[in-house]
Amino acid sequence: VAKALFVNQTIAGLAPVITIVDDGVAERKPVVGPVPLTPIQHWFFRTRRANPHRFNQSHLLELTDELDEEALRRALDALVAHHDALRMRFVETDGQWHQRNADLEPIEVLQRHDLSQVGEEELLGAMEKIADEIHASFDLRGGPLFKGMLFISGPEATPYLFLAAHHLVVDGVSWRILLDDLDAAYQQAVRGETIDLGPKTTSFQDWALRLRDHAARGEFDQELDHWVAALDGPELPGDGTEPPVGAPVGAVSIQLSREETDALLHAAPAAYRTGINDVLLAALAWALSRWTGSERVWIDLEGHGREEIFDGVDLSRTVGWFTTLFPVVLEVPAGGEPRWRELIKSVRRQLRAVPGNGLGFGALQNLGPPPARERLLAGKPPQISFNYLGQWDARSQGEAASSLYRGFHGSIGQAGDPADVGGHPLQVVGEVGDGELGFSWYFRPDSLAASTVRSAANDFADTLRRIARHAAETA
Repeated sequence: VAKALFVNQTIAGLAPVITIVDDGVAERKPVVGPVPLTPIQHWFFRTRRANPHRFNQSHLLELTDELDEEALRRALDALVAHHDALRMRFVETDGQWHQRNADLEPIEVLQRHDLSQVGEEELLGAMEKIADEIHASFDLRGGPLFKGMLFISGPEATPYLFLAAHHLVVDGVSWRILLDDLDAAYQQAVRGETIDLGPKTTSFQDWALRLRDHAARGEFDQELDHWVAALDGPELPGDGTEPPVGAPVGAVSIQLSREETDALLHAAPAAYRTGINDVLLAALAWALSRWTGSERVWIDLEGHGREEIFDGVDLSRTVGWFTTLFPVVLEVPAGGEPRWRELIKSVRRQLRAVPGNGLGFGALQNLGPPPARERLLAGKPPQISFNYLGQWDARSQGEAASSLYRGFHGSIGQAGDPADVGGHPLQVVGEVGDGELGFSWYFRPDSLAASTVRSAANDFADTLRRIARHAAETA
């Protein structure tokens, strides 16, 4: 703008280069109608699901003691009106799933449960039981796919808000958007103002349409050879044990201290001049290589998927499931304990070689020309998936005296169907909570023994600690 004013210093000269800015009225209207499935949604419906209606994400929030319940209801209603993906509905026809944005209709998002008769020691268990009921109540066809439960324990007790949404309509970035907007909407409602969350960014519907057409035109075809090669990696060694029949998914958890977490989050990126994700993946690759005995490690990586490939598209405040899932084969040097700097630099270099941050794999596999889809669907995916969700308590929750939030307590309840074994025999998921980095290793007992997973997870934790010490000493 400034350059245009300097170059064109008369009204006549400025007029041809003026851009008319839309006031956002059109973008504020609710989006309705059919929406193509995105690649990650295709993947979800294609994988083995015991119950597709129960695959949720949730958060338990500690709220301000001066809670205005009516303002909270208004704020939640505003979220559903503003973020169109929360009104998504799904229907299966002839074995194919389809989604559409439903009209904006009155929906009771928030319910209320009185726990005043429950003792403090039993409070979390009581909330988890109700959370389980909410998780089990989702219906892809009729909705709603976004629900809230307000827990009240008496006039002097801190209120808690449980929020749950089906994963088909949200991802990790979406939750950050929703929690920010809920706080802002609540503050406006408390002041008696009309809730205004500002102009909308690009709709999930528009993104899905443009991505579908982009892939169908062959815009990702130049990546095909890379992705075919990435589907050829070493499998995990079998345990040689008789798998239990119908056993639920197992989990092994590891936790780092605050000091170790701080070193990884701050000292390591500075010491190695890279992002925390590269550091974590280097540690995981090293631990997996020791487990498998192979210098090649094969992993499915998850990315945020909000790539800037289209002009005029802004997904910074758009809610939906944008996640990318793509295979990588990482080369790990053989021998004893590596030089951590060299290992991390090597992993970083290999990850930078992935085209388009992985967006093209799912697009080609699910939306591309038929020959590309056939080649990628015929390949066998990695047996391990990795997802680092980030540092939730790095948000501004509770920092402002007027904030709706007083604390963040993560997910509660059984978000997925207990009989759902998932798409990978082993899933490694991590996040930072209360200043500590933790990872859960979810595994299928029909494929892996708990002792085997525990050994690999502990090796991963030990590798992270050694990297943290090295980074702290280097800084």
